[in-house]
Formats: sequence, C-alpha cells, structure tokens
Amino acid sequence: MMVHPTFRSILLGTCCLTLVLVAFLSCALPAAEARVHKGVYYGPEDATEYQKEKCRLDIYLPADTVKDFPVLVFFHGGGLTAGSRGGPNLTSKGIGLVAPSYRLSPKAKCPDYINDAADAVAWTFKNIEGYGGDPKRIFVSGASAGSYLAALITMDKRWLEARGVDADKIAGLIPVSGHMITHFTVRKERGIPASCGLSDKYAPLFHVRKTPFPIFIQCGDNDYPSRQEENRLFVSMMIKYAGQPKTEITYKEYPGTHGSFGRGKERQEDFARFLLEKSGMVKPSGLFGSSDSR
Repeated sequence: MMVHPTFRSILLGTCCLTLVLVAFLSCALPAAEARVHKGVYYGPEDATEYQKEKCRLDIYLPADTVKDFPVLVFFHGGGLTAGSRGGPNLTSKGIGLVAPSYRLSPKAKCPDYINDAADAVAWTFKNIEGYGGDPKRIFVSGASAGSYLAALITMDKRWLEARGVDADKIAGLIPVSGHMITHFTVRKERGIPASCGLSDKYAPLFHVRKTPFPIFIQCGDNDYPSRQEENRLFVSMMIKYAGQPKTEITYKEYPGTHGSFGRGKERQEDFARFLLEKSGMVKPSGLFGSSDSR
C-alpha cells in the first residue's frame, strides 16, 4: 500500500516527538527518593517469547515510611511502534509509579497492545497493595499512544472486566495528547488512510459514558493536526451525551508541540496537583472541573 507523504511525515514525527516527551517523563529516579522494582512480569502464564519480553513493568515506590500511597499507572508513547517504559517522578510527593512496557506493531497487531495495557492495570489492582500502595487510589495515564491505551481500556469497561477488574474503580484518568479516535497505527494495520478519522470500537470516543472518576486531558497548543479537536470533541460528547458533570472533566492546552509541551513547568505542576488533590492529599485548588482550555 502506498503511504501518502503527509501521513509518512506524521508517522516519523510521532516517533521522534513522542520519544522527546517520553524522555522527559522517564527521568531517572534518585535511589534516595524511591524503592525500585524493575522488570516485573505482568502477562499471562501461557505467554509467547515476545510477551515475556515486553509484558513487564517497573515499580517506583515512595519512602518506606509512606503507607497506602496512591499509584500512577503510566503507559509510554511512541505511536504503538516504539518507546520504552517510564513515567513522571512523583515518589517524593508520596505517589508510586507503575510503568509498563507492551508489545509493539508491526511485531504485534491490534488488539495485542490493548490487551497488554489491560493486563498491566489489572495486575496493579491485584498486586499493588503488597507493595504498600492503595488499590482504591490507582490513576491511569500515558503519553500519546500510551494515553490512547489508557483512555480506551478505562472508557470501554470490557477490557478490564475480562480480567475481573471494574474500570470504574480507578481514581482518575489523565490522557496526555492521546488519540480519542481510532489510533493511526490501528488504522494503518487495517489499510485505512490517515485522512479517515475513524472512530470504531477501538476508539475512546466510541465509548463515551458518564464516569465516577475525574478526567484531566492535556494537549499542546501546537499539537499534532486535529489532536486538540478530537480531545475537545471527546469532552463535549462526554458532557452533552454521556452526562459527565463539568466538575469531573477538565481539558487544558499548554504552550508547545506534541513533543515539547510536556516539559513546561505549569503542565508538570498541574499533573502533580491533580493526582494530589484527587488522592485527598492536598486541598482542592479550583483548577479542575472546567472543560474550557483557555
């Protein structure tokens, strides 16, 4: 299949710019601030060799004096074709991090990486208490493609239900510049061009529903073409059709491109503040609960 030059440039830009964002979010965690468990296997027992390689996660825990701490499950970006596990360092604030890797296209195909994401979140619900975390305060997030996975498996409850977990039990969803339509790699695998803004069962937008957990969506003000629009559409449909209270969904844009806006101090502070507020660790600031991006 011939790939349109514009689509080819978008794909190349995705890998490059997303890796910049991932590199920022995956900064090294000082040993003095966190206890670390690396390469923990979370996949099925009857795994393939590729699953055994990719279905692993790193766990970063706050100091051992902190008990029943909230946990962030963060999926890396990379267009579902690249990237490595990591996430924002919030252990000094008393928040744990679970950073999974997952199978990648073209070696894996849809829904392999979606199943992996669901397995990783289910593993966290079933095991994090043994590491000192609070299973009632698990947040799910990711950057770009990772954000797509996070949104899909929490909006479409069937993915976690198949693993004995109620998606409504998460404490919050934080999509960072994620696809709300069907991801372009999923479309590419099926021979669907980039110009087709498909929203099918593999799109978070297809599964809008009123959720009991809060949602905080972030994009760059110079993000990928149509990325802001599809996220704004998601917010609009959540409010107007699903009946999501405006106090429980927030969309905000930050200065920068897809690969650079994550480095801004304001975005970093807002990300941490959302987790701390919704975990009951600090008083509400009044910053969340508005769908206005301005």
